[in-house]
Amino acid sequence: MHLRPLALPAIPELLVAYGAPFMARRPWVGALVLLATLMEPSIGGLGLAAGLAALGTRALLRLPALVSELDVLNAVYVGLVLGAFHGLDAHGLSLGLAVLGGAMTVLLGTALAPRLQQMRELPLLGAPFLLSAWVLLATARALDLPMRGISHAATLLDLPTWLDQGLSLVGALLYVANPLSGLVLGAALLLASPALGLLTLAGGTWAWGLTTLGLWAAAGDLAMTTPSTLTSPLPMLAAFNGALTALVLCTQMLPQGRAWGVITAGVLGSTVLSAAGWMLLRPLGLPVLSAPFLLTVWLLRAALRAEHSAFWARFWLQEPLIPEESLSRLRLEHARGVDRSSLALRLPFQDRMDVSQGVDGPHTHQGPWRYALDFIRTEQGRSFRGAGQLLSDFHTFDQPVLSPVWGWVVSCRHDLPDNAPGEINLHENWGNHVLIRLGAAEDDRHVLLAHLRQGSLLVLPGQWLVPGMLLGRCGNSGRSAQPHLHLHVQRGGWLGAPTCPFHLTGYQQDGGRFVLDGTPHQGQALSQPASHPALTQALSLPAGRVWRFSVGAQFWTLWVELDVLGNPSLVSDRGARMAATHTDLLFALHQRSGQPDPILDAFALSLGLTPLMAADGTWCDAPSIDLLPMQPLQRLRRVLRHPLGDNLSSHYRRHWDAEQAHWVQRGTHRLTLLGGAMQAETTVWLRPEEGPVGFELRIAGQTEIRANLAGFGNHGDHGVPAWSVDLAAPTLTAS
Repeated sequence: MHLRPLALPAIPELLVAYGAPFMARRPWVGALVLLATLMEPSIGGLGLAAGLAALGTRALLRLPALVSELDVLNAVYVGLVLGAFHGLDAHGLSLGLAVLGGAMTVLLGTALAPRLQQMRELPLLGAPFLLSAWVLLATARALDLPMRGISHAATLLDLPTWLDQGLSLVGALLYVANPLSGLVLGAALLLASPALGLLTLAGGTWAWGLTTLGLWAAAGDLAMTTPSTLTSPLPMLAAFNGALTALVLCTQMLPQGRAWGVITAGVLGSTVLSAAGWMLLRPLGLPVLSAPFLLTVWLLRAALRAEHSAFWARFWLQEPLIPEESLSRLRLEHARGVDRSSLALRLPFQDRMDVSQGVDGPHTHQGPWRYALDFIRTEQGRSFRGAGQLLSDFHTFDQPVLSPVWGWVVSCRHDLPDNAPGEINLHENWGNHVLIRLGAAEDDRHVLLAHLRQGSLLVLPGQWLVPGMLLGRCGNSGRSAQPHLHLHVQRGGWLGAPTCPFHLTGYQQDGGRFVLDGTPHQGQALSQPASHPALTQALSLPAGRVWRFSVGAQFWTLWVELDVLGNPSLVSDRGARMAATHTDLLFALHQRSGQPDPILDAFALSLGLTPLMAADGTWCDAPSIDLLPMQPLQRLRRVLRHPLGDNLSSHYRRHWDAEQAHWVQRGTHRLTLLGGAMQAETTVWLRPEEGPVGFELRIAGQTEIRANLAGFGNHGDHGVPAWSVDLAAPTLTAS
């Protein structure tokens, strides 16, 4: 009888599970971790058996996989622990327990994950492993399986004592205290993420050092310098939990500012809990395992929540990321002007206006009212025509005022007379105004637009507003010596409430520079860019939309997918993915994931931030360095120059080619390396009807990738037929 090999289809899932603790996306990292466990075959073999049992149980019961194969990872660790404490016995009892542990972790993981998420949004982590391991180790003790415990394993390597013991501690992360295992595991860690690897090793080393010094001090004080005291397994236990705590917190928090203090405190807390757990559980015959790490992370996640203090909202990540990637996303947000603590507002006016007083302005934007902007309109440097004796002489007077947000009108007033030029009303500081509450019910921020023209308001209290809706006209009421528009964001629904940070989004500065998000300064001129309807439609992201490009002798396909929340992503036929954003202002790409695909990377560099405005313009961005193809030596120079990662410095310029009837959008991307720099250029050709009809990536003057649009269409859906349009290869030049 021919038996179909059941293990082969499970190999990709197994490798994902083995690499999951280190946030590794490449299967070869998981293969290295698996190899590290097999340095002790009796340990690694039981871990492998438990992992396969978990996959089999999941398939048999038709249960969904947890994120990053977390159920399989917990099962692997159960098998590793059984191997470390009992090895392979002659009767196969430990193997049977490992298989049982694989099934238990799948059931526990499936049951616990949603419950923990509902309870303070706690991550599952190693909870199924810990519960299963305690049950199975107690069972093994009841079955009188021989104990061998975790101890340093000798190898043929002739290493200095300190290096041999240090590598063994690294291997102990997998319950394999073997220097060869530690060497392979350390290499996998550093290759997956140099920053995460170093921080993990630092956390384990610090915990080991604290515990060892504490034991030495206690032995010296009590004159009990016995070998058993100084060879206690406690330092290894503390190092194990300290390393895991550092690893997980560095992937769940943005590693900057006070987060470093939290990570440091977490390692210290897990060290203390390791010592306490060792004393409390030893009489019960149960090992502490990863309980200190699990309790420490859960405690920090439950205590430092945004609902307790909004300060911590900016530090916790929505999804686990390696430090290089989380910092790269932060740098991209900063380059694009995104600030999670600041409210984004659209321009409250049409055409062009100047900032006459900015944040911390010298006249009235001080103290509780420091976060505010005043706008006036000037022509040839003057705010009025003629002698400026009449309000109608001022260019700002009677200009339309638009809603900058979605929200409800809380209060409004338009009965106050406008002041004559040079006069002010100190009794009604804000004059005629509109106060808007944001749409979110839990948000107490309000937007105030003040000094409006008497009798010009077109809205009423309780009315729902959308950005761009006409509210009224600029005037000179209240504390206003000349017609201007005052804008601020405040906490509370009464006039005079303290202001809070905000910024403007989607505007152009003088010179044509497009700013996605920014806080303009006094004297800067801002204008509302006119969107291009055809280009906006061409770069829209309906579900199933498809672009097909010819790249040399092959075709490359890109299509749109929507997740359960309706967020679009671009997915290539090579399994690569990028999250996408499309508004009436811009088309943007971010958060690269999936399989390697240099063509998608070149597409993202060319088109990753594209304003949908009709005019020519310039702008800046900071894409991830992972989008730029590099040789191994260049990657090494990059890591040495930027150990925590870096972003590209990208500058874009777009102009209309009237002869070819398309836009030419060119980007220059620069990255500093150790001992120099590298630079790349991109070009994308945009037509109002088809969108991107071609793109190109050049490095050092050589064309790396050149793609031409061969067709576009839609995948179709149930009841909606698919359609496509084939195109002839366009003639494209970078003129």
